[in-house]
Amino acid sequence: MGYSETLKDLRKSRNLTRQQLADNTGLSVHTIISYEKGRRKPNFKSMAALEKYFQVSGEYLRGEISREAFLKDHAVIQDKVENLTELFQAFKDELDCSSQENKLLAVTVLGYIIEMLTENLLHSDTFSDLSAEEISAVFSSIFKLNREGRSELAKRATELTQLVQYQK
Repeated sequence: MGYSETLKDLRKSRNLTRQQLADNTGLSVHTIISYEKGRRKPNFKSMAALEKYFQVSGEYLRGEISREAFLKDHAVIQDKVENLTELFQAFKDELDCSSQENKLLAVTVLGYIIEMLTENLLHSDTFSDLSAEEISAVFSSIFKLNREGRSELAKRATELTQLVQYQK
């Protein structure tokens, strides 16, 4: 199923008229009609609006994966998101009881990690071959090191990123 059929199917599954979809996404009704009839393909901005509104991935909206595959993966992802939400709440609870110094360090590190994940994993194919286990192993190793070991690791990481054979 291509993007035009997928879009029409998503709209109808929510019992929306084309005008309602246009109003809800900020797109014109003529644009929605053009997409559904396959006359035009959504540009980046339109795709983002439709993905956000329907809470689907671009690959699903473009018809690159089946509805069954999307729903299966969507359920798994939703479970993981719920687990992540619980972890964030536990983090916040622990943060409330920490010293100011530890709070500042924790929120700075977490913010930096989330920023890196957003930039490098969610919007790039550069790290598509990374596994969650590899990433977890790196972070786990860091926390096992003492101050001197972490300092030495930071030096080695900088050296590795400068060597051409280790760059993507």
